[in-house]
Amino acid sequence: MEPLTRSETLQALASMGIELPPHTRIPDEDLEKRLRLALDAAQEKNRFSDALKTLDLPQWPLIKADKIQSNSRPLLEAVRRGNWQEARQNQAAMALGASGAPAIFVDPFMDMRQTLMSLANALDNGFMWCLIQDPDLDVHAINIRFLRIYELDEKTPAMVLLYRPFNRSNAIEGARWAQRQAANNPQNVGGIGVNIKATLLEQKLLLKLLKMNAKLLPSDFTVERQPDEERFKVSVLLPLGPLGPEAIGKLNNNTGCIVCGKRAGMRCGQCQSASYCSAECQHADWQSHKQTCRSLKGGRWIPVPFRTAPPGMEGAYITTINRYTSITRTSDLMNSITQTDSTVAPLNIHGERPFLVKIQLTQTGYGRVRTMTVYDRQRSFGNVYIAQCDDPGSFDKLLSELTGPRGGFGGVKMYRWARRVGDWEFSVCLDRPPEADIKW
Repeated sequence: MEPLTRSETLQALASMGIELPPHTRIPDEDLEKRLRLALDAAQEKNRFSDALKTLDLPQWPLIKADKIQSNSRPLLEAVRRGNWQEARQNQAAMALGASGAPAIFVDPFMDMRQTLMSLANALDNGFMWCLIQDPDLDVHAINIRFLRIYELDEKTPAMVLLYRPFNRSNAIEGARWAQRQAANNPQNVGGIGVNIKATLLEQKLLLKLLKMNAKLLPSDFTVERQPDEERFKVSVLLPLGPLGPEAIGKLNNNTGCIVCGKRAGMRCGQCQSASYCSAECQHADWQSHKQTCRSLKGGRWIPVPFRTAPPGMEGAYITTINRYTSITRTSDLMNSITQTDSTVAPLNIHGERPFLVKIQLTQTGYGRVRTMTVYDRQRSFGNVYIAQCDDPGSFDKLLSELTGPRGGFGGVKMYRWARRVGDWEFSVCLDRPPEADIKW
């Protein structure tokens, strides 16, 4: 099977929340690196990068139909990952009478997550092998046999497997292998999990993931191969979830020149919001950039003081939940709790350049003081707060904009351009909403 094309890589990145201009000339190797980083983040691989090197791990307590085990845990529930946004979308769909399941063959990353759950379901039902085939069942396939399921923690399995892609040129070999597996592992669950349909793009993306994950296993990992498995490769699958806000912000923001991805040494002179490596790239991007540029150029900027803790909560422990926050583990929420320090000015990675911020109306503190929570896409300075008591004039201007026709989101939040003009002060472009959809 051929590797991902450039357009397929862009499509895969977009399905993960990382959107680049369709006309971008970012080198292929940079796009490929961005995809690797995105897939690593989706697996939370940084938490387990060394765990499989020795394989000194317990086996996952699989469900066994012929033996009741009190400690057995369904793999399907263990690989399921989601965030608050997906949960709300599913609830809304079910309220309208739909199943709540996402449409298939539309979003390659979501499709791959669904395939992973189907594989886990097959294991729960006693199958140790599976065929992933194109929707027409006659072009491309990936044959998989599971070897061992390790337990990285009580909610994270690592599924070690053998795999090989097939196409029409070697379909007979693939069919012969499948017949042997069916003879050795004949459980019948109505076909669930044995034949999984996947588009060519999803299969390519899965093969990319498997190639990356092979490096997680120790170099001396040995496999007892069955007949017809000489050309099968060994790898491991970890649960896949939607990217969190930090990963989305980092992968959407650190693009270098917006056109070609090279080191950016200049910015648009009118709005300072777009980076370029040369005048040639700036000229090439003008048709896409001009609307945002012109709106920022005429924007009304106001100074806004901020603080690192809501009034009355200095030194308190605070956490923030948004639509990208994981709902899989309570530890995700616990790890995001931080103690406020009102004596140290937040980090400024943006210098004097404008950057996007989210401004959200809140009521905080023991007296339910009216404040607004502010953070940037990279969470470079955590959360800061605009308090009405610090500067009623600027607060009321922001509130009027937030609840007005340009505010949106039910009058509780808005996205705006801001500049850092002091250790404890922003300048906010009040009346110019960002033109593009915000991947936050």
